[in-house]
Amino acid sequence: MSKVIDRPQNLELVSSEHPFKEYCREFIKIHFYQLSQREIARNLKIGKTTVNRWAKFLGLVFKKHTVDEDYFDHWSSKMAYILGYICADGNIAWDTQRGYQSLTITASMKDKAHLERIRKILKSSKTLLYSPSTKSYRLIVNNRKICLRLMNLGIFPKKSLILKFPKVPKKYIKDFVRGYIDGDGSLKYFARKRSPYFEIMICSGSKSFIMTLNDKIYQNLAIKSKIFQAGANCYILRYCCSRGRKLAEWMYNQSEIYLIRKFSQYEKALCPRKE
Repeated sequence: MSKVIDRPQNLELVSSEHPFKEYCREFIKIHFYQLSQREIARNLKIGKTTVNRWAKFLGLVFKKHTVDEDYFDHWSSKMAYILGYICADGNIAWDTQRGYQSLTITASMKDKAHLERIRKILKSSKTLLYSPSTKSYRLIVNNRKICLRLMNLGIFPKKSLILKFPKVPKKYIKDFVRGYIDGDGSLKYFARKRSPYFEIMICSGSKSFIMTLNDKIYQNLAIKSKIFQAGANCYILRYCCSRGRKLAEWMYNQSEIYLIRKFSQYEKALCPRKE
């Protein structure tokens, strides 16, 4: 969620002639490269047209951003990975009345470089936006065709509790799973002196999704996990020791893209423990 910044209590302090207008222009100048045009308008509670006009007055022009809008029309290992990542950390906004259709992918500060790589794969010209309140980065793609394609694949607005497992070709299942785990999973190597072990945990707010994911992993690797429930809407799969390593070996085999910090935990599990 974007940060909303309060207006000053005493607008007369900003300018004696046109206090609110001057305040808005100053706000636009300060936040032009941190917030989107829509977010600036929402913060100031004015229209996007007004924001655009006042930005031009300041010599600032909102660019028409581009993206490969056909990207999700063709299956590939990278496409399946990004689709899995979106299922975990993505969101579709669809407002027909305002004509607003967008995809947002969120990542923590430590994963900024990874999100930047995804931005380049999608050929998005829009830079990542930083949210100080959540200390996270967002990739925002305002493209109706991409949103429609993703919804056809089963990724809908407010998907957390209703997400269904997309119809992913078997060839790309491992890429999709790796993408989802990079978004909503964890890999950990516990280097204990006695019985060190490796663990993969996968979370979802959708029971339907986690059940199908469990089945897909079993169909490919003949390993299964009990589904644990933590709270009202949190379902977890847990693969430990040899089952965890088997899952990691499968999903990382000949992989083109992955989150390095999670892969490093698998590397530790592969290396002999130093006494």
